[in-house]
Amino acid sequence: MINYDIPNSISQFNPQPSMLDFNDLDFKPHRHADGVQAVLDLGNHFSISVVANNDGGQGLYGNVDDDLYEVAVFYKNDMVPLSPSDDVAGWQSPQQVSYIMGKVQSEGAYWLDELKEAKEEYKKEFGLDN
Repeated sequence: MINYDIPNSISQFNPQPSMLDFNDLDFKPHRHADGVQAVLDLGNHFSISVVANNDGGQGLYGNVDDDLYEVAVFYKNDMVPLSPSDDVAGWQSPQQVSYIMGKVQSEGAYWLDELKEAKEEYKKEFGLDN
C-alpha cells in the first residue's frame, strides 16, 4: 500500500514570506517636526510612513512617549484614504500599525478599492463631492 502525505491546506503549496510589521520600521529623526519617522516599502507599489512627536513636539497625530503613531499609506506615491474622513490614521498603537501593514500586504489593491469607495460614499453623503 502506498501512503500519500496530503497537506491540510493550500498554504503548504504556496508558502508566504513573513509579513512586515511594526518591528520592521526603522525610525529616524523627522525632517520637519520634533519627532520621528519611519518609511517602509511594503511591495506592490505600496509604502507606509509612520510618524510621532517626541516629548514636547507638536503637529503630528502621535507621541513616542505614549507609544502612539500617525500612519499614512501611499500607493504609487498617492495617499491612500485610511478612513472615509481622513487620509491618515492618528494615535495608532504598534499593534494597530501592524494591522494596517498586514492589510496592505495581504489585500493590497482590493483593500485600496474598498477604502476609495468608502471615501466616495462619505463625500456624497455629506455633499462634499465637488
